[in-house]
Amino acid sequence: MKKKLFLGSLILIILVTGLCSLTGCGKKKEENKEQQVVDETLVKINGLEFHLNKEAEFKGLKYIIASEFKEVIHDRYIQYNYYQEDSTNLLFYRVFYYENEGRDKAIQDLGLDSNIELKDGKTDNIEYKFYEQPRNDGGTIHFYFIEKDGNTYVVNFVSKYDIKDFEEKVVKSLKF
Repeated sequence: MKKKLFLGSLILIILVTGLCSLTGCGKKKEENKEQQVVDETLVKINGLEFHLNKEAEFKGLKYIIASEFKEVIHDRYIQYNYYQEDSTNLLFYRVFYYENEGRDKAIQDLGLDSNIELKDGKTDNIEYKFYEQPRNDGGTIHFYFIEKDGNTYVVNFVSKYDIKDFEEKVVKSLKF
């Protein structure tokens, strides 16, 4: 009888110990996994960091831009650019406006071939036609044609650097 009681107690202890080790019983789990906060306004271009922290508007089209970029307003467009320490331009970002004119007029005015192939695209806020002009240095020349209420807007990105993240965030912010 003592053997059965001893053997039963031993089995019970082994089961409880095994169960506790499987479930972590008696141990404090420290979950100090730091959640990495992602700054959605941050973009990096050619080793420089910018925050898309400024809301802007041109002729009814709203978008975000980095406050460090220089803004120049012309008759038909607004331009943003940033000069690096070596005096070279990091990028051009332009918004063109063609009042009561269609996409064909904008294409002609921008000096593009009238037979360019446009691709359809859209964000949560707008629909656009996209054109990528080839560039020898692998950089970016992109045009987004947006038509609204008989007017045409063209959002243009130009840079010899990788500006994909910047461009995506700006295009995603476009709205009327």
